[in-house]
Amino acid sequence: MTTGRRPRVGIERRREQILAAGLKEFSHKGFHGGSTVAIAKDVEISHPNLFRIYSTKKELFVAVLEKTFADIEREMLVPGERAEEDPLRVMADGWGVLMERREVMLILLQGYAAANDPDIRDVMHGWTRDVFERFEALPKVDTDQAHEFFADGMLYMVAASIGLPGRVESDEWADRFLSSGS
Repeated sequence: MTTGRRPRVGIERRREQILAAGLKEFSHKGFHGGSTVAIAKDVEISHPNLFRIYSTKKELFVAVLEKTFADIEREMLVPGERAEEDPLRVMADGWGVLMERREVMLILLQGYAAANDPDIRDVMHGWTRDVFERFEALPKVDTDQAHEFFADGMLYMVAASIGLPGRVESDEWADRFLSSGS
C-alpha cells in the first residue's frame, strides 16, 4: 500500500537543493526580484519549510553567495595557491572554467548589485578583500599585479554574464575581445 508520500530528505541534502534553486533564482532575478516562493516550489517543499531552514530571504541569498565563494575557492584559489609554477595562470584557467557556469558569474554580479543592503555589502566587501589579498600573497605577485589580475577577472565575469564565450564562433568581436589582454 502506497501512501503517496515522498521519501524524507535529510537536512543537508535539502540545504543543497535549496542553494541550487536559490542560485538559479537569484542569479537571474537578483536579491529583490528573486522569489522564495519560486525557490520552495522548485525544491518541492512548502514555503514555511523553506523558512525553517533559512530564516529570511537575505539569509538564503547570503548562503547562496557563500556557497559560490566556496566553489570559487575550491576550483580557482586553492589550485593557484598550490601551484609551484605560475599560480596566476592556474587561477586564470580555473576562472575560465568557472566562467562556463554563467549562473556563477551572474550571482556575483547580483551580490555587488545588492550591496546597497549593508549586510550584503559587508559580505561582498569581505569576499572581495579576501580574494584580492590572496592574489597579493602569491609568490612574486605585487599589489599592482594583483589589482590587474582581479580587474581582468571582473571584466571576464561581465563578458561571461552577457554570453560572450558562446558567441566566439559567430562574432569576430567576441573572439577578439576574449583573446586580447592576456
